[in-house]
Amino acid sequence: MSDIYKAPEAQLTTGEESGSYGSLERGMAGDYAISIGEIFSEAWRRTKGNKGTIWLALILYVIAFVIVSFVAGMITGYSAFDIEQQASVSFGSMISYQVLVNLVAAPLTAGMMMIGIKIARDEKTSATEVFAHFDKLLPLVVANIILSILVTVGMFLLVLPGIYLAVAYMLTLPLIVDQNLGPWRALETSRKAITKHWFAFFGFLIVAILLYLAGALPLLIGLIWVLPLLAIAFGIVYRNIFGGPEQA
Repeated sequence: MSDIYKAPEAQLTTGEESGSYGSLERGMAGDYAISIGEIFSEAWRRTKGNKGTIWLALILYVIAFVIVSFVAGMITGYSAFDIEQQASVSFGSMISYQVLVNLVAAPLTAGMMMIGIKIARDEKTSATEVFAHFDKLLPLVVANIILSILVTVGMFLLVLPGIYLAVAYMLTLPLIVDQNLGPWRALETSRKAITKHWFAFFGFLIVAILLYLAGALPLLIGLIWVLPLLAIAFGIVYRNIFGGPEQA
């Protein structure tokens, strides 16, 4: 029998417990924190037992991307792997090639992101998650095109606006597949949420880049651990900002 006179015990939560996950509302309000050390510490713990899944997904991603690039090159006459040939094709062929590749790259990239996010949320996932979001093909591609245009325009406007948008839009694709948002709403949700802590998010990205470079230096061997670490760390950041679909 419980003691009704006993003082209530405090329920302390950490970033690894669902009670402290974010939500769309909290994310857009800036009600979250980015602690780089805690994020990478948790990500390192979660790599145990998940490295194989992430690496198999990466292999599937690369194979699919190479096949699509080859087929798109056959159709358009443009090859991303032949620099000399690129100089002889028309601008229209290059644009057609980019559009065809983007049709597959967008859902593949969203799938890779969702693997890290699901691991961060203790949800069931597998390497085939990389192919699981072609049902959102249209909104993903539209969002990618809008994102690319806005970032490119921003780069022409003294560079800094482009850097700001490139960072601010980084959570767009998972918002479309995870929270079922439309392209523009996903772009704006990502931008508004990240803008609240833009420099902290940018710092997280700088650390991620440095870790990647450090892992690539010793004959790429370190990437065996670094790439899964980064995938899960990204998932933790998304989880802490936006939580899960049940909170949409």
